[in-house]
Amino acid sequence: MIFIASKSDDAGLNIAKHLEELGIRVIFTETHPVYLEYFERSMEIPSGETVVFLSRHSSAKEVKSLTVHSAGNFSTNDLGGERNFLTYTDPFLLHSILINLSNLNDTDYRVTYEATHHGPASNQKLIFVEIGSTEREYRDQHAGELVAKAILSSSPVRDESYCGIGGPHYSEKFTRMAIEEGIKFGHIASKYRFNELTENILTQMYEKTDKCKGFLIDEKSFNSKQKMELKEKLERLNFNYDFV
Repeated sequence: MIFIASKSDDAGLNIAKHLEELGIRVIFTETHPVYLEYFERSMEIPSGETVVFLSRHSSAKEVKSLTVHSAGNFSTNDLGGERNFLTYTDPFLLHSILINLSNLNDTDYRVTYEATHHGPASNQKLIFVEIGSTEREYRDQHAGELVAKAILSSSPVRDESYCGIGGPHYSEKFTRMAIEEGIKFGHIASKYRFNELTENILTQMYEKTDKCKGFLIDEKSFNSKQKMELKEKLERLNFNYDFV
């Protein structure tokens, strides 16, 4: 794993401090991670390594949270990256860190997957691990230590994974399935992205999620017409799917 944090991101610096205290090297940048377009071209990063961006999470509702997620844009690129472009993700590392966060969490922070969102654009495998959602949480040393420990105690089991479709941005059902059933998710598209799920995007979700078996769809998120449209697209692409 390669760790990157921005000097302008208090949450990233918080996690990085605790990683460094445990003897782990962190790369610090002036630019925030979401805007580090194709960072691998200027940094000496082995192509097979997963990059872990340490970052803050913002929420209009100021939800106290510890989150993990994949990166990319289903359509517009309002926060870095390229339009209609997803990055390669590591569903096994995401799952292991999520489980560790859940097991270690002795706070009132919410532990959750987030749906895929924001940049940077990259051909490197990468994930985000974040603390949310206000300056108080970003600087919470206990939260930073908890996240650092969850990352360092990760032991990914690289067997099989899925992409998720449906649910809100905080992927409650997929988080529960990951924790209770051991299912590993890579790219997740919330129900709000339905109209952006082109065949190109669905193909990127599948191909850029390591060892992906197919798609799990939250059936309560969509009406019958939407379900049929998803089925038709996935069947044309010869992707396995199931409604859960």
